[in-house]
Amino acid sequence: MAQIVMTLIGDIQYDGRARKEIATLRGAGHSVELIVSDFSGRGTGGEGLGIAIHFIPMKLRRTAAGNFLEQLVFNLRAYRKILEIAPEFIHCHDLTTLLAGALAHTPAEAQLVFDAHELLPESMGGLKGRIWGCIEKRCVRRTDVVILPEINRLEYFRKKYPDLDEVRLLENFPRREDLPTGNSDYLREKFHISADSTIVLHTGAIAPSRHVEDIVDAISLCDDRIVAVILGRSFKGYANGIREKIDDLELNDRVFLHDPVPHSEMMAVMASCDIGTALYRNDNANNYYCASNKLYECIALRKAVVTNDYPGLLKVVRDDRLGICLARVDAETLSDAFQRAADGTGLALGSKAYYWEDQADSLIDIFADPVEAIA
Repeated sequence: MAQIVMTLIGDIQYDGRARKEIATLRGAGHSVELIVSDFSGRGTGGEGLGIAIHFIPMKLRRTAAGNFLEQLVFNLRAYRKILEIAPEFIHCHDLTTLLAGALAHTPAEAQLVFDAHELLPESMGGLKGRIWGCIEKRCVRRTDVVILPEINRLEYFRKKYPDLDEVRLLENFPRREDLPTGNSDYLREKFHISADSTIVLHTGAIAPSRHVEDIVDAISLCDDRIVAVILGRSFKGYANGIREKIDDLELNDRVFLHDPVPHSEMMAVMASCDIGTALYRNDNANNYYCASNKLYECIALRKAVVTNDYPGLLKVVRDDRLGICLARVDAETLSDAFQRAADGTGLALGSKAYYWEDQADSLIDIFADPVEAIA
């Protein structure tokens, strides 16, 4: 079986995609090691993954340039660690770690796999986007396989880099074994929400790009039975403004803020809501071709989804009546969608679901043989 080294900048306890891939490859008999860092400096939550973890600390700087330099230093240190381990495969999670893999690819005589969680340069814009775009352009040509999580992103990437030999789809589906076996009242118990209330749950970044303010405003327009929980990591203190808005609208008994939870606990939390949201501003290709874990997790848990009308979302949500897709996202359209979803009229929840296990062979095949895998 193959020896695989993964690289990641981010807290592994919150990265559901990386965790699922590690579990799948270990289950297939491969040896996996992880080189990882984040800006917290506290280490990772990957102790339960059963793999060797090499943590490289980074410091959170005051400027974007300082943080960019920290990421470059991580890549150089990760490159040296890869050479020390001498794996057969280098699996880079996202563009922020691809430089390490591209540098180590030839001297390590290893296959290079690039798992592009995001269309990262497109999500940034400006000078930052141009710099990362240049890094991507130079590094991606050294890859043997590129993996993307959504079909429209895949087609976009193929047009952007038509000379790539191997581009594969691996979507952000949940694992069957991660689904809760029973009902969950976690959110009702934590926030003392009545049994007859309908809980709308936002998970992910608490940031302007995720329409969080619109969700709060929408709750003020809904009838009292509809409440919301905003769960996730705040973007640059943005949650403080959300707290002020909740106070100003006198919604303290209907809108609640929740700290981020590890991915291993997320499904149980989501199981205790009634409606999930997957909302993104259409200001870049990465958002337009979104492919979030939470979308498929809601579907698997038979929760209605309120989301945008972007191409992949229309195909998954609207066509199978698993939720409501909005052409315009604001307080008025969201309040109407929340109330329609609460009523369930015209929805067919549970009629279709998507599971990680149904596509796992696509990942396993990449690492089947160091020589034959890319043939």
